[in-house]
Amino acid sequence: MIRTGIQKVSWKGVGVFSLFILILPFIFSSSFFITNATFAGIYTIVTVGLGLLMGFAGQISIGQAAFYGVGAYTSAVLTTTYGWSPWVSLLFSVALPAIVAYILGHTMARLHGYYLAMATLAFGIVIHVLLVEWKTVTKGASGFYGIPKIELFGFTFRQGLSYYFLVWLLALIVIILALNIIHSRIGRALRSIHDSEVAASSMGVDTGKYKMQIFILSASFAGLAGWLFAHMSYSIAPSSFSLDHSVLFLVMVVLGGSTSIWGPVFGVFLITAINLIVHSLGTHFTFITSDFEQVLYGLILVLVVMFMPKGFFPTVAPKLRAAFQKNRGKRYSSEAVRTEKGDQHG
Repeated sequence: MIRTGIQKVSWKGVGVFSLFILILPFIFSSSFFITNATFAGIYTIVTVGLGLLMGFAGQISIGQAAFYGVGAYTSAVLTTTYGWSPWVSLLFSVALPAIVAYILGHTMARLHGYYLAMATLAFGIVIHVLLVEWKTVTKGASGFYGIPKIELFGFTFRQGLSYYFLVWLLALIVIILALNIIHSRIGRALRSIHDSEVAASSMGVDTGKYKMQIFILSASFAGLAGWLFAHMSYSIAPSSFSLDHSVLFLVMVVLGGSTSIWGPVFGVFLITAINLIVHSLGTHFTFITSDFEQVLYGLILVLVVMFMPKGFFPTVAPKLRAAFQKNRGKRYSSEAVRTEKGDQHG
């Protein structure tokens, strides 16, 4: 019996990436770098879900920061105001964005393409305004303070190395789950929807069901990321869940490539690297400010869209793989020739 799904995942790639994540904080051990690498893990969770939605279900969302914020504020309110355990609030941080996505998905069921993008944009603006104005619950624009740290068996996950590993453990679980989805029957259905929704429907694929499921899943991933972000620091504010962050998530996915799970991950690391480089240059050159990041984002995005429309990872990875296999073939051929000559001399 041939099993489908999980065995098709390239565990070699997952293993190499896990090893990279494991040794990274020991190579770059400054607190500033570890904090940025931790944020990269949080953003990876959001963008992997968004990549599934865009690259496989063919839906554009400019409201992922809203789900991210719902997850963060749900946990902040439950743990700070009502004294719940962060582990219990985790369930609600994942479930509430999923419920909102379910309601939103049914409301926008007939929308496609740019119309859906505009609808999610409006939703993101509504959620941001709600976080600012609902002061009795969210504490308004000044921020929500006093959020407790996550504890497990007496160990407290504080911002730094321990929280870095917690975030990336959950991020790796999300990546593995996403890889399993795209290599399953659901993944094949999603690819058919992305290629042609009309053709997929004519073949009997329930396009509405699969798009709804991925939309809910992407919202749940964003809620999980929000939970991690809320308990990473002492406070959160609505400015962390604005339209700018939704656009940032979208840019990460587009740069990396939405047709591969590893594309959004690469996009996150690319944007994080730009952030670190600009910060480093800014300490030496006063004319380089944080606004310079936006210029670089735009420049790189234009170049990628022009010369790599599928994104960086789906374009470059096959070429690197082909080059590696070609070199390995040459090496094996040369070894075979040497062996043959040795046998002749012997």
